[in-house]
Amino acid sequence: MIIIQILCYGAILIFFVASLSRIIKVAKMPVHLRWELYPVPHERGKAHYGGSKLEENEWWKKEHKKDNINEIKEMGFEILFLKAVWEFNRSLWVGTYPFHFALYMMITNMVLLFIGGVFVLSGVPVMPESSGLALILYYLIYYIALVASILGVFGAIRLLFSRIVDYNLRKFSSVSHYFNILLIGAIYLTVLLWLISGNDFVGTMTAFYASMISFSALPSIPTIGIWHLIITAIFILYMPFTHMSHMYMKYFLYHLVRWEDEENKSGTTLSEKLGKQLAYPVSWSAAHVGSDGTKTWGEVVTNIPEKM
Repeated sequence: MIIIQILCYGAILIFFVASLSRIIKVAKMPVHLRWELYPVPHERGKAHYGGSKLEENEWWKKEHKKDNINEIKEMGFEILFLKAVWEFNRSLWVGTYPFHFALYMMITNMVLLFIGGVFVLSGVPVMPESSGLALILYYLIYYIALVASILGVFGAIRLLFSRIVDYNLRKFSSVSHYFNILLIGAIYLTVLLWLISGNDFVGTMTAFYASMISFSALPSIPTIGIWHLIITAIFILYMPFTHMSHMYMKYFLYHLVRWEDEENKSGTTLSEKLGKQLAYPVSWSAAHVGSDGTKTWGEVVTNIPEKM
């Protein structure tokens, strides 16, 4: 059983190290090519019709305050309800929404199980015979796990069906897409089977978290529970190295690409970054930009190409 603990500790450590490494790497990347796609949620008084401060005369001379509340609201709808998928691919939403929402519920349950582990260490077991907060915690964990596992299994089956049957999805689906769905689906399925088996999912998992917090021996775990822990640890270990890391990397996509509209004013950090980037050499030769393979971007963008 100690192997399970080592696997879990290692997966958590690698997850945080790999995730932090990716975040730092992306944060240090050159300034993006601005999309200028509207509406931008933080455009105060203009976002609702897709407007922009660029409509205003001499807009660069005026102070513009961001509507952070509207931006948070837009992010909330996208994260909690997958708004973009609902609007642009309703049939895919039917599978991907329960699949993702189940994952949110599972993450919530991880927090509750951690709290349950603290309860166990303090001498308060989390079981149906408990009272007060421990009893509330028991039923919260149980029913969240039950609903999440049912939604997740349904979502995984529906997503696999969509990617196999829908030609437009199938031609863009790689082996990793199917593997990711099966891996996460296996997490949902093992939880559901554990709950159905009646092997005290909540009591065992809170005791497991207590052992992980206190670095003590693991409790007795049923076979289905061991499979669940192994599959979950593999997912945590694997996730930062795949496109699934979009769950936290989307910050950069939205705030530093899609919605970024900072003015390029002299003396600012943005101006300094762009100045450095304009000094980068253009490493490819292309007649339509007037590059001979040796010029900098600054030279390319300030000279009219001789040959088109």
